[in-house]
Amino acid sequence: ENHQIKGRMYSVSSTNTNRAKCEDCHTSTPHFDDLLNRHNAKVSCQACHIPVYAKENPTKMSWHWSTAGKLRDGEPYQKFNNDSTREYQSIKGSFVWAKNVKPDYIWFNGTADHYLLGDTIKSVPVAMNTLFGSYDDTESKIYPVKIHHGDQIYDKKYNILIQPKLFAENKGDSAFWKDFDWETSAAAGMKHVGLPFSGEYGFVETTMHWPVNHMVAPKEQAVGCAECHTRSDEGRLASLAGFYLPGRDYNKSLDFIGSLLFFGALGALFVHAALRVLLSIRRKEYDTENIDYGNNISE
Repeated sequence: ENHQIKGRMYSVSSTNTNRAKCEDCHTSTPHFDDLLNRHNAKVSCQACHIPVYAKENPTKMSWHWSTAGKLRDGEPYQKFNNDSTREYQSIKGSFVWAKNVKPDYIWFNGTADHYLLGDTIKSVPVAMNTLFGSYDDTESKIYPVKIHHGDQIYDKKYNILIQPKLFAENKGDSAFWKDFDWETSAAAGMKHVGLPFSGEYGFVETTMHWPVNHMVAPKEQAVGCAECHTRSDEGRLASLAGFYLPGRDYNKSLDFIGSLLFFGALGALFVHAALRVLLSIRRKEYDTENIDYGNNISE
């Protein structure tokens, strides 16, 4: 109504409101199998039903501004991969693309935080957005995400990201896309936004998390149980901590007790079977010794 379409873009959104969820149409119990339905308490639909993303077209996995500014014969240039994606562009730097990418997984409750221009850098890589959530949070579920990596220009003295001036109509106006001078474009950009610039700059690694909500696969291609419930380092949830996952996690003491009980029960079974066999043999011997042959002789 009034073009108020549900949805959240977590590159800019921070609140758990007006989200479009799978359950809005499919309900929270869409499966005939109750065990699968119970997963919905802590596992998002997307986690199982989007095994890979970028199935048709490549997606940009990293963007490094630090390599921007290279020229050929004094002019900007660009270089393409075999699939027509840009590998390098003088005005933007270098890129890495990928297809059929297996997502990363996080706990997410629909709320987020963002780096704002002027914020002091507290850790590296700089998280351009932080998606909140944990196992103990009742609103959190396991969600698939794309983690975009890159680097951006920052002020070494003030320890903040720099907003450089990029565009201008003509050369000589301090725009990086015309003059390819980081220092002058940084000074002009920071002056425009009203933030200090020390004249000392470098490049710092950054990350951004993008929830994966599209490219749902046919049910036959859904993530299999063993892809998560495994001790393999290649398991989809191998790096997701803070909770006990059957098939992945274990306790040495409990494993020892369990093994002891298992082999104890197995040993008891063999002893029981052996006793049954021995008793059966003894019973046959006893019956043979006590047969009244006289009753079987014809007079």
